[in-house]
Amino acid sequence: MSKSLAPGQVWLYQTRPGESESRLTIVGIDYDDEEYGDIVHVYLSGLEIDNPSAPGGKTLFIAHLPYVSAALEESLVQLESQHEDMASALSDYESTQEAYRLWKKAFENSEAGVFTAPVSEAIGFVEESIRG
Repeated sequence: MSKSLAPGQVWLYQTRPGESESRLTIVGIDYDDEEYGDIVHVYLSGLEIDNPSAPGGKTLFIAHLPYVSAALEESLVQLESQHEDMASALSDYESTQEAYRLWKKAFENSEAGVFTAPVSEAIGFVEESIRG
């Protein structure tokens, strides 16, 4: 199923158990990368990532995950809303932009990649990385 993805969209997606309130917001798209095609940049909220150094022991959001468009589409369930202004879609949009800039620099130096696994698995990967 091909979905029309655009910045500002908020999606329901196939979440991990216990995170059914989580939402995925598209914050940007890099079109036509030579290797990956369209790279979709997402912000995830409503998470319950174990993190002993976070307040309450949980990280509640991921500011930036880069995704191959076709792989991301497989995890999306339903479009919930569309925002024209990213600042209205995300209260912490500036940190998301900073995370994107750091990724982009590393990506251009072949030091970072993009996700192709289901979103729930990518969140698990982030959680494992936090734990060390």
